[in-house]
Amino acid sequence: MFDFHQKRKMRTVFHSRITQVVLLILSILVLWSAYDRYLVAKEMSEKRLAIEEEMAELQAREEALKKEVDYLSSERGIEAEMRRQFDIVREGEQVVIILNDDKSTTTATVTPISEEEVRPWYKFW
Repeated sequence: MFDFHQKRKMRTVFHSRITQVVLLILSILVLWSAYDRYLVAKEMSEKRLAIEEEMAELQAREEALKKEVDYLSSERGIEAEMRRQFDIVREGEQVVIILNDDKSTTTATVTPISEEEVRPWYKFW
């Protein structure tokens, strides 16, 4: 008989409006928390993709810079960079100017560089 009364008592507790409202509120809070965690996970996933893309770009830039450093470490690279930035010529080199006319022939003019034209700071080469 005691078992029957206890079952009945449990049913009345679980079927009461107060218990149902409390369970509804708890379930809403759990769902809200789960949705919030979903949004955070989605945002972190997007940030991770953006950072991976940035990392790939930085690695490509690192490779390009390594190649440039290797090139500039060689004698040929140093000379090419100096020629590009400072218009340096070696002794005995001549300047060649190629002019394109409307005619089919190409005219090349060779002008030797005299010692007076070479600036003093170019002579160190």
